[in-house]
Amino acid sequence: MELTSQQLHTYEEDGLLFFPNLFDDTEIAALSEATEKIAAIDHPSRVLEADGETVRALHGCHLMNEVMARLTRLPRMLRPAEQIVGDSAYVYQFKINCKAAFGGDVWKWHQDYIFWAKGDGMPRPDCVNIMVFLDKVTEFNGPLMCIPKSHHHGMVEVNAAQGEGNWKDGFSADLKYSLDRKTVAGLVEKGGIVAPKGPAGSVLIFHPNLAHGSTPNLSPWDRSMMIVTYNSVNNVPVPTGELRPDFLVSRDASALKADPEAVLA
Repeated sequence: MELTSQQLHTYEEDGLLFFPNLFDDTEIAALSEATEKIAAIDHPSRVLEADGETVRALHGCHLMNEVMARLTRLPRMLRPAEQIVGDSAYVYQFKINCKAAFGGDVWKWHQDYIFWAKGDGMPRPDCVNIMVFLDKVTEFNGPLMCIPKSHHHGMVEVNAAQGEGNWKDGFSADLKYSLDRKTVAGLVEKGGIVAPKGPAGSVLIFHPNLAHGSTPNLSPWDRSMMIVTYNSVNNVPVPTGELRPDFLVSRDASALKADPEAVLA
């Protein structure tokens, strides 16, 4: 998939692009099956909700499963990332946010880049998030809410809610770097709020400085989203402190090559 000049302009202006039905049912079934297998593994990369039982997030999935690895090399994923970052790209982070029915907790308003800048030493926000819906997303099951144009404000400086702590502080409901009410209200006044909704297989592309968050999932329907963060090969983090785990921050910054022959199922 090649983004048009108009789509690239829209991304630059709004900070996001949405594509319904970019993956078919067979592909989503293969990705969902792989997700279930990874979620069943008791591994440090798996983050649970406060109840200690419900899976909240999975990390480094492309390092644990070949289907996930092939996903990152699909032209419809990698090529738009290369266009947006203006460079060759590699997988900086691969995570799945599993907002379970009746149990998926809140994700407070935040920007992603601040975690990577402060936690990993990423020099610039020359990266992009490409999200694949593994479930149908509706207004009822905690859709991702985004503030268009908020990325134009750059990284908003936020004091950490916790100290150095554990890397999982960045993935709990008590998010380490969350935006305060005044900041969110100001950003919403200028850009409004959108919540992309659509069938499983839809794709949302969004800027690392786009403010976003989601409410708890009180519905009886799961809402899982797979997020591949592609980074420019010329924007590799330069850490100044203790390294976060390699399943969270890829140590391999080799440029990916798109594989037109790759299939998920």
